[in-house]
Amino acid sequence: MAHRFCDPETGVSGHNPQALRRVLAHLRKRRYDLTSIGEIFRRLREREPLKRAVAFTIDDGYYEMGQIAAPVFADFDCPVTIFVFTDFHDGKMWLWSDKIAYIFAETKRVKISTRLGKDCFHFPLEDDAAREGWRTLEGHCGCASDEDRLACIDELSATAEVEVPSRPPPRYRPLSWDEARRLEGKGISFGPHTLTHPILSAISAEQSEHEITGSWQRLSTEVSRPVPIFCYPGGRFTHFGDREVATMSRMGLWGAVTGEPGNIRSAHFHGSTDRWYRVPRYMCQETIHGTLKCVSGMESLRAHRRGTVQT
Repeated sequence: MAHRFCDPETGVSGHNPQALRRVLAHLRKRRYDLTSIGEIFRRLREREPLKRAVAFTIDDGYYEMGQIAAPVFADFDCPVTIFVFTDFHDGKMWLWSDKIAYIFAETKRVKISTRLGKDCFHFPLEDDAAREGWRTLEGHCGCASDEDRLACIDELSATAEVEVPSRPPPRYRPLSWDEARRLEGKGISFGPHTLTHPILSAISAEQSEHEITGSWQRLSTEVSRPVPIFCYPGGRFTHFGDREVATMSRMGLWGAVTGEPGNIRSAHFHGSTDRWYRVPRYMCQETIHGTLKCVSGMESLRAHRRGTVQT
């Protein structure tokens, strides 16, 4: 699981493309089966062995997926699936966490503050390191209601004296649908990630169903081979529940991926409907050693002993 990749031209930070290149080269050298998440689900459904299968996925679908990440994956004939929240690609919105980061980056104030519900937050901004404080606020906002989160960003914008544009600045822009269709021809597939990227457990049952069904319907009209696998915003087990699993089961989606770490074991899926909609993923590692710990199952075993991972 990855999100963003470094782009020096726009200042985007994220995974290092050269580190990804080294990891993919080593996995090929070690004869791991670099496949797609859709193919892994197909093999599970058909009860075929996975045999050292590794799948890469990218959440959200920012512009650099096409310009920076896709060529690296293509050089190693490695499929990748991008999970998109469709209102972003339709130009209706941009991610609330990016708005917070934008305000912190653009303000000329040396101190800013805001409220989230009943809590007050104050951020000194004396240097670039301090401006990374936006991540702290992002963490608190992640579990807040939509109303409190929007009010928090509005107040932050006012105290920082930064006007948030209605459309994302270049460094925060998504892939266009035309770009997505072009990437489909190069081995990249797309799956649904809601309409607006809410934490599903924090919204009503009606909203949750609309987010899931609407994103699948919208994606299906824009790309030719949508992957019937959902990706939960936030990705923690607390960010979704049985009602979301029931919605996807009724829709006929094959399953869903989380952001919780863990390896896939074929035997765990036989006779279990629930497991298909709680599939774990590791965060993409920058080092060969870190990657091998994940794909070998070593990291899963260690985490399982700590009681922190699904296997």
